Amino acid sequence: MKITVIQNSAYGKAGLVEKFIAAKNWTCRRTISSKDIVTTDLADVVDDAVVFLGSRRGVYETHVQWVARERALMKRLVENSVPVFGICFGAQLLATALGGTVAPMGHRYRGWMENATASAPLWEGPWLRWHGDFITLPNDVKVFARDSNTVQAFAHGSAVGVQFHPEVSASVLRDWGAYRSAMSEEDRGALDEALHYADAHATEIEKRAFDLFDGIFRRITR
Repeated sequence: MKITVIQNSAYGKAGLVEKFIAAKNWTCRRTISSKDIVTTDLADVVDDAVVFLGSRRGVYETHVQWVARERALMKRLVENSVPVFGICFGAQLLATALGGTVAPMGHRYRGWMENATASAPLWEGPWLRWHGDFITLPNDVKVFARDSNTVQAFAHGSAVGVQFHPEVSASVLRDWGAYRSAMSEEDRGALDEALHYADAHATEIEKRAFDLFDGIFRRITR
């Protein structure tokens, strides 16, 4: 299987999802959105699935060229039934492509959390959550998990989106530390706590993530 992974920042790496792809002996093509999607709409994407990672940007920041181009790319993929897996910002791209909306909540979630409502144990977590936006979805979209009235996992056709970060390992969180100087004191504290948890629970985090990825890729590529 061939997978395109769209990375939206230098430090927002694919982590466990890329490790899962390698463990399956699948082919992984990585692309950096801000560099590549500005100059191409990835019209040559004929791979079996496309994974969209997170971003510090919001999907509503369409004045940013690569955000606008990536929204258009997601819409094209969905319209052509290309299997898609969206993570956080990627889930928000998917929500807008399906006719939903994304808007700031006025507060942020930071840290490892369980989803209060889940259709199956696979979606419960705890998962690393790090977002401040709220998704609304059309009625025909299936929701797998919610927490505090926020959608955390959903699917439609050959596409799945999750607001949490199943790709995150301790290594990924250390990469996020490159942004420490731009973070609030609260964000820095939450990052340190999240990293401590990731170090202490590395084995179970990876197993839970691999089980989730297995279920998601089976669903979107069947």
